[in-house]
Amino acid sequence: MKTQPLSILLLLFSTVLIAWKSPVLNGASTIAFKNTTPTQTSAKSLIYHKVKDYDLWKKAFDEFQSVREANGELSYEVGVLEDSPNIVYVLSTWKSKEHYTNYKETFALKDKMNEAGVSEVPTFLYLNQLEGSKYLDNKLTGIIYHEVEDYDKWKKVFDDFERTRKNFKEVSYEVGTINGDSKWVYVMNQWDSLEDYKNFIEDAKLADAMSRAGVIDKPVFLVFDPKEKG
Repeated sequence: MKTQPLSILLLLFSTVLIAWKSPVLNGASTIAFKNTTPTQTSAKSLIYHKVKDYDLWKKAFDEFQSVREANGELSYEVGVLEDSPNIVYVLSTWKSKEHYTNYKETFALKDKMNEAGVSEVPTFLYLNQLEGSKYLDNKLTGIIYHEVEDYDKWKKVFDDFERTRKNFKEVSYEVGTINGDSKWVYVMNQWDSLEDYKNFIEDAKLADAMSRAGVIDKPVFLVFDPKEKG
């Protein structure tokens, strides 16, 4: 049949195109991100603030569990920041963004925070995940967030920086926007050790990439020291 040679040529051409779009980089890390997801299936938030005493705050947090669940909380992780033991964080997932928003605005939450000894104005971040790999247990987790000139410009530099991130031993990542503002972005990275994380954030390559990506002002770097998950 006359169509057979044409089919073979099309198959060969498709193979060449696939190989061209997926080049093998000499010297690149062999680490590959698995289970990459384009979007999140539930709403996610990060709340952090200074407290007078962790145990006092944790008691109030536990007493507030039924209220959190009634307002749509699905899961939580609590702990302190690695370099600031008096700053606690709560990383939660919710049934929807509306559930999180309603919870954040409740008077009961404000009263409970006062009772728990929250000593500074809390920071509330709604994390709209746009892309990421699977979150891993028992890994060091940090988040970097900042304002950018343009999300697409920033994302291109971030994608181009993947090989460097892997070479610094990043094992998982998540990116998205904050509080519904496309000019505020976050990156949640995971690492095998605090040393690997510090080597990454202190290297001049990161500062240069942020400059090229249009990062505005000084980024916020947080490292989580988890105490409990539920």
